[in-house]
Parts: sequence; structure tokens; C-alpha cells
Amino acid sequence: MNLPEPSGSDRARVAGLRATSQAALGTARLGVGPGFAGAVIVVYSLIRFVSNLGSYPNLPVNVGTWVLFLATLGAVVWHVRHRGYHLTARSFWIASIPLALVAIVDVAGVWGETNSGTFPTAACAIGGVLIGALSLRPIGEIVVCTGVLTLILIAGIASSEHARAVSFGAELVMLAIAIVPPFIGSLSMNAYRSLSRKALDRVMIQSTVTAPAFGPELLASERLATVDHEVEVIFDRVASGELELPLSPDVAEHAAALATELRGYLASGRQNTWLHHAVIESGVLRGSLDLDDPHATAALLLPAQREGLLSSLWLLALSSEGPALRTRVRIGEVYTVQRETGPERRCHIQIVVDDLKRHRIEPAAWAALRSVGTLVHTQTPGATRFALECAIDPGQ
Repeated sequence: MNLPEPSGSDRARVAGLRATSQAALGTARLGVGPGFAGAVIVVYSLIRFVSNLGSYPNLPVNVGTWVLFLATLGAVVWHVRHRGYHLTARSFWIASIPLALVAIVDVAGVWGETNSGTFPTAACAIGGVLIGALSLRPIGEIVVCTGVLTLILIAGIASSEHARAVSFGAELVMLAIAIVPPFIGSLSMNAYRSLSRKALDRVMIQSTVTAPAFGPELLASERLATVDHEVEVIFDRVASGELELPLSPDVAEHAAALATELRGYLASGRQNTWLHHAVIESGVLRGSLDLDDPHATAALLLPAQREGLLSSLWLLALSSEGPALRTRVRIGEVYTVQRETGPERRCHIQIVVDDLKRHRIEPAAWAALRSVGTLVHTQTPGATRFALECAIDPGQ
């Protein structure tokens, strides 16, 4: 039985949005720094404009651009605070329209006057708005807007007829103030978000190390719990007399569907090991790793071996500056060897990583591989191969 969600008040909804936004990868709190930097750029640009009012040939035009800029900035700040520090794509692009108009008109208002030290200050202040929006919108949108601002400023500089040698240094400073902070902030925020996603991915799949050897994956577990709850509800209603036996055709059909789905989950749970679930649930490994474990040997590995194998596969997949490398893992069948202390069960694990050079492998990956078993690695022109011989607990 599905319960309706509580409606709540607008204040509660905004509080929820604010909490969700600030909890997402911590970028809302990280955005305090870029927001402060953006405010400094805006204030500096405004002070520069006020201190050079007499040198603007079309002062009413530039004053109008600042009025439009400040009005847009105020509206965006009010909207973001009212919406729980959440800025939708639609709101962002709507706000970009008057800002683009500010940049074009402000550049046109001082066209041909850059040799006297008069620059489009309102257009430069837009860079402060963009760096302040880094924690609210995807990096690609900020880069696109910064690129458009760059083109507008460069077009204004290139089309002006004046002594380039006299104003070149000042023009570089203007461009640096307007576009360098958003670009650098975009690179830093992108690196932070990428690192956070990888860390969260590693934490999420870490639970598979201590999970049962066989069982449903994480998402299937949620559905399995729902099916189990629905079955219990039917049993309780039958026990309380609310449902009479034999069941009505509709209830019986629903109970049969639940039983069929439950058997399907239980059957798949005996086929897929913890390593299969780790690969499926990991954003890093999913799509870049091919697992071949026909005998479900991964289920027999010790917890320390599980940890080492999963860590090594995860680190090997990230041993490149670009996308995750293609990795193939084959786990062989268990065999027995005679030792002086008695029979010992072992298995072979082969890992092949395409286009991976030895110097690109993280030191932690070597330590993780050696914790799984005896390691032998070979380097070929097209791939790196790792051969592991693992001892398995005889009690499993």
C-alpha cells in the first residue's frame, strides 16, 4: 500500500530544497568561495566605473547597462534564496539573456575609446556572476556563457580603431578580470565534482565486500523488500479474516505474480556473486569491465581477497587521464593442490587492461593485487596482463 506524500508548507518545501542542494557533493558550501570572489569582481568593476564617470563618451548608455546588470543580479539572488539555493536551467538561461544584452551594449558604449582607459566595466562584472554560479549549474553551461562573453569582449577590442601598443596591456587586464576567474573556477569545480563522484562510487560499492557471497544487487534488494512486504500484507489479511479463503480471482492473480517475481529474485541471487553486483552498481566499473566468472568462484574469496580484488579493479580502471580503460576479468574454476600441510584449494584470476602502461598504475593497485594472491604481470604492446593465483579457505 502506497502512502500519499505530505503536502507541507512552502517554507518546509524551500527548507527541503536548501538541504538537498547543500548536501549534493558539498558544492553548495564550496560555492561560498567562488561567490565571494565573484562579489569582489562585481564591486571592483563598479568602483572602476564610478571613478571614471567623466571619461565615458556615452555615459547614459553605460549607466543603463549597470542598472540592468544590478537589477538582473538582484533578481537572480532573490530567486536563488527563495528557491532554497537552487537554480534551474530555465532560470539560468532566462537570466543569461539580459546579461548578454548588458555585455553587448556596454561594449558598444565604449567602442573605440579603450585607448583612454575607458573599458566596459559592466561586461567585466558578468564574469563575477558566472563564477558565483559555479556551484548552482553544470560546468558546461558556465563555460559556454564565459566563451560567449569572451567573444563579445574580443570582438569589441578587435573592431576598435586605436593605438594597439598603448592599450594592449590594459585590454589584457580587462580580459583577465572578466574571463579568467570563471574558467579557472570551472576547472577547479569540475575536478572537485569528479573526485567526489569517484569517492562516493567507491564508498557505495564497498558494501559488496562484506555482503553475502550470493544475493540480489542493491536496487533489486529494494524491490525484493517491497515484494516481501506485499506478501506479508496478504498473509496478515488472511490471518485476520479480512481476506477469506479461497482468495478472489484478482487477489489470487496478484499473489501469484508476487510469488513468480520472488522466485525470480531468489534464482538470480544464486547466480550473481558479490563481484557481479559491485560491477553493476559502480559508475566507474559499469560499462568498462567485462567479468567472466562461469563457476561463481568469486563467491569463495576471503573478505581480504575481496577487498584487494575490488580495490585493484577500481584503481586500474582509473589509471588513465581519460575515460576508464577497458578491463577484462576471468576467474577460473577451483582446483586442489597437495601441500605438506594437506590439500589446498586454489583458483586463477586473470586481469587484462587494454592500453595501460606500467608506469600509469597506481602504487596502491599493486598492493591491492598482491593481497589477493601470488601476482605475475606481463606487458604487451596493447595491454597489461595480471595473473593471480589465490588460495581459498577450505572451509568454504
